[in-house]
Amino acid sequence: MIFVDYFGTAGRLGQVREVVSREVAAALRVSPDQVAVRRVATDDDRDEIELWVELSTDEQLYRLGQQLAQRISAGLRVDAAGPNVWVMYRVVPLSHAFLNGEARGRGTATLD
Repeated sequence: MIFVDYFGTAGRLGQVREVVSREVAAALRVSPDQVAVRRVATDDDRDEIELWVELSTDEQLYRLGQQLAQRISAGLRVDAAGPNVWVMYRVVPLSHAFLNGEARGRGTATLD
């Protein structure tokens, strides 16, 4: 599962979920149903889109970060118009991710 946190208006959630799920799935070679786009409610009234995409390695960020941000922004800004789109990343190594208490990465999870 790949998590993406969306900070923005509820009215844009459908469009954001469609574009982000499609682009993240294509970039990381997973099915779109493996991408969870979650809206985080904020008190900010600006019409901007802020996204935080969780990746599992720095290498994914290096290889895919800029291209993925460009594709997501293009999908959300029709004809290069619309809200500002901020795409940021969190790198969470698989050894630090647990599903039902079990480590999701290879080897033993550590806090190093």
